Amino acid sequence: MIRPVLFVDLPGIIYTIDQRARGKQHDYANFVCWQEPVEIDSPPPSILRKLLPLNPAARTWICEDHWRILGFSQVWERPSHMAWELSYLASMTHRATSSDEILMALLEYTLEMAATYGILRLFAKVEDEIPELKMFQRMGFQRYARELTYVYECGSTAAGTEPAPPSLRRWNRHYEWGLHQLYRAVTPQRVQMAELFDNSEEYAKLHVGSTWSFSSIFSRGNENYICDVGVRLGAWLRLCRGHGSVPHRIFLIVHPEHAELAEPLLRFGISRLQETDVRRIYCLVREYDSFVITALRNSGFEQTSTKVLLVRHVALRAMRRSTVPLLEQRAVYGLKGLGTVNSRQKVKEV
Repeated sequence: MIRPVLFVDLPGIIYTIDQRARGKQHDYANFVCWQEPVEIDSPPPSILRKLLPLNPAARTWICEDHWRILGFSQVWERPSHMAWELSYLASMTHRATSSDEILMALLEYTLEMAATYGILRLFAKVEDEIPELKMFQRMGFQRYARELTYVYECGSTAAGTEPAPPSLRRWNRHYEWGLHQLYRAVTPQRVQMAELFDNSEEYAKLHVGSTWSFSSIFSRGNENYICDVGVRLGAWLRLCRGHGSVPHRIFLIVHPEHAELAEPLLRFGISRLQETDVRRIYCLVREYDSFVITALRNSGFEQTSTKVLLVRHVALRAMRRSTVPLLEQRAVYGLKGLGTVNSRQKVKEV
């Protein structure tokens, strides 16, 4: 049986237990999708969503048998409220039911719930070349990019202060349109078609965070910068200071015509993060960001892992004839996928 779980971040708790168990040469769960602390960078949900947990930013479902947990999945809602991110998908080890059966049932249920809540796209991030990747492909997920993790191992003492590039400016809300244009200049068309950001405000909320003053209380220590080169934004830099066991993080996008900004911005970011605390620095970069990758390698970063970015476009159920703008009572559309997968979506009156 699969049912929802409210109010408790059960996947995060089990992930922590599993990490400790693996430190003792044991395994507690098989995680296919997970969010490490370095990947969690979304703004906190609003007060209204906390007071009304019936519509939370995160939704969790567990698969169980006679009160024994077999597996679980969790999704986070993106700022557009039209897309979900599959943040956790896992099966418990040492269970009679096969792991593939549990994971497939949870993934199918998650897709069904996405259609029920009016979600148009479900995103997932999995390690490259794992066997479970075929399961996502069978469920209609399409690969559109790879994400590389680079790590900078800091020394025992903080580095000296690096001067900022002359064009560096603090982030302001009126840079939202320029940031979206920077994304479009860097990102291949196939990736833009997969992500389908409706406007610049949606993209900025997802990557920069909310500009609402109450949210800024929770994001203290995070800094956003842009390089204003006159006619466009030459680069965007985000610094996230770590706390506890969470490392520092750097996010960087550089316009192809201003590749020379990449290394100075990275050096500035490293020195800025080490001013208060010396610890590891992570940078998540996509495979097509060649200028940033080159700058990371030249600045002492080393690649540690590769993940595949997947998307599944969800077919919504039409509950009334007026929602389907067709004269025929039944119609079938043929959709060409982003990769080599062809999918068929049926729209019919229910």
